[in-house]
Amino acid sequence: MFDFKLKVFHTVASRLSFSKAAEELHITQPAITRHIKQIEAYYKQKLFERQGNRIALTQAGEHLLKYSKAIFSQYDELNFEMNSLLEKTTGTLNISASTTIAQYVLPEVLAKFHQSFPEVQLAMNSQNTIRVEQAILDKTIELGFIEGSSKNREIAYHPFMADEIVLVVSRGNPLIRKEHIGLNELYRIPLVLREQGSGTRQVVMDALENQGVNTDDLSIEMGIGSSEGIKNYLSNRKSAAFLSTNAILKELKNGELFIIDIDNLSITRDFYYITLQGHQSSLSSLFLNFITHHYNKKL
Repeated sequence: MFDFKLKVFHTVASRLSFSKAAEELHITQPAITRHIKQIEAYYKQKLFERQGNRIALTQAGEHLLKYSKAIFSQYDELNFEMNSLLEKTTGTLNISASTTIAQYVLPEVLAKFHQSFPEVQLAMNSQNTIRVEQAILDKTIELGFIEGSSKNREIAYHPFMADEIVLVVSRGNPLIRKEHIGLNELYRIPLVLREQGSGTRQVVMDALENQGVNTDDLSIEMGIGSSEGIKNYLSNRKSAAFLSTNAILKELKNGELFIIDIDNLSITRDFYYITLQGHQSSLSSLFLNFITHHYNKKL
């Protein structure tokens, strides 16, 4: 069906990667290539062009992406509204979320979900990524939300929202006078990170090591188990910290925290929802339909 071919194109265009699209759609990379070629033959236009080891959208690809986003948004809205009429709307859904998501992403969605489905009781706790994954494996929760993924084969991982991690300092820190810093300067800056086992910490360390930074030589003052704790620590110190942009929106607006750009370093990631492979209750499906619908409309 052409709908699936369009889904393939939309995934490749969103990820700008044939291999990542194949992984996300659970089909082979040659199958991805075949679907794209068939769409290009149908429209008699190239949708992607090579730029070194990367791909980019052509003008035709940009147009098709715009319309595919609109089409899938309408599909999502239709499916959500129709499924909401059929799904069980009473009971208790146990979920767990890693700290950043629990504090800064889910509360708004939980409140709106409760307004739409007041008979559903939501029980949520906050843990770091490793513990959320373990809770899924132990079947003490049905649904988890995490900041990283270890790709455990017993767990199904689905990205639902993009995030960026930045280096921040508080008002009065001398680094504010600099527009940007080099990677080598990180070795001289006292750093505060999330605790061991945190998805945020792992993403930061991986990104730094990929840029040639020896993380063992960094001056790590402390590991703290929450973004709120790190922000409070920064307010009385000359340290810097890596934090999610979702966690510091209020402080940036109020001038309490400032982002320090680092040359040749951009740390982005996906937030994931996770379930046991092949296990998804009617209530978790209902909530996932709701959150997907919510973020499709926001993004």
